[in-house]
Amino acid sequence: MSYLWYWPDGGWDFEAWKARRSWEPVISEQSGSAEPLPLLDRCPPEERLKRWEHARTGWQAVSAEVLGSVTDVPPATVGWEYLGEEFVVSPPAPGRSYAMRRLRYRLTDDEWGYAWLLTPRDVAILESRPAAIALHQTTASGKAEVVGLEASGNTGHVQYAAELAARGFVVLAPDAIAFGERQAGHANARYRSAEEFFTAHPDGSVMAKMAFDVSRAVDLLEVLPQVDARRIGCIGHSHGAYGTVFAMLAEPRIAAGVASCGLNLLRRDPSPHRWWRQTALIPRLGLYATVEQMPLDFHHWLALVAPRPLMVVAGRQDAIFPDLGEARWLDQVREVYAAYGAEQSFVPWVFDGPHTFPPAARQQAYRMLTDTLAFDRAVT
Repeated sequence: MSYLWYWPDGGWDFEAWKARRSWEPVISEQSGSAEPLPLLDRCPPEERLKRWEHARTGWQAVSAEVLGSVTDVPPATVGWEYLGEEFVVSPPAPGRSYAMRRLRYRLTDDEWGYAWLLTPRDVAILESRPAAIALHQTTASGKAEVVGLEASGNTGHVQYAAELAARGFVVLAPDAIAFGERQAGHANARYRSAEEFFTAHPDGSVMAKMAFDVSRAVDLLEVLPQVDARRIGCIGHSHGAYGTVFAMLAEPRIAAGVASCGLNLLRRDPSPHRWWRQTALIPRLGLYATVEQMPLDFHHWLALVAPRPLMVVAGRQDAIFPDLGEARWLDQVREVYAAYGAEQSFVPWVFDGPHTFPPAARQQAYRMLTDTLAFDRAVT
């Protein structure tokens, strides 16, 4: 069985899931339109925020219906413990040395999450540091890649957990569900098949579970003495990119986010079934007859993050998530940010390249997180 039980090779069967569903697809004004509808209608600038806030409530309700809900509840108290010894990483100057230690933390009373915690070693600035949750891409090893334990020419662009720690951030790099220590064949896994998962969460989705789990990571960071709970960001590439967006939708305590190469419009996606047939990430999308019938799209989801700072990285030659670079719908998202007086907080970073997180984009992302989460920039 594949490590990714929510993919067909790992046992996910959309048609079998669909046959057991009774959920009636919701509709909205977007339903039936092949084009992404404007997020804001034409009205005087002083009325735009009021109009959007009114519309926002409706889009949040539609999003909640499409994503569904998991039956998990947070544990009564935040529980966690270190696993194994601490070791110190000394990156090349001018990077700061940081300690690295594996831990587990409660997702529910019956399930553990597993992560690496990276903590700056500079004692003089250790207290109340900004923190970042680093979400990995689609890779069997999960958290190991972003912290640099899988070092090769093909992984350097996604070692953003290590790079942020060297810049003074406290970083938590967790395994997403079905990855790393949560793989189907691992002793630590709570779910070993899609059938097990959807039996436990009949009205849920893997995406909703991913967002729930990130909220528990925020719970953990809030109780760590070296973290300022008011300054928590999230960053991810590919799988970690859409993981970041949906985590921010579910978790208002995430103050800023960076999403690299992990989304495009459903209505422009040559493989929209990635969300329901190729994976169980958002299976309710597959209950619509056509993509045009879907009641919202990614410009709605991005706009619902506003006004919190959000950087979206996209490659014009990205073969996995194509057609984002020229997308005028990103301008619609910026208009929503502008209604809040926060136009500069939405940062599309479009480059002429493939599915990767280029050095220049990562540097811009780190500067954005540094500025947003407000601490010294001695190391840039």
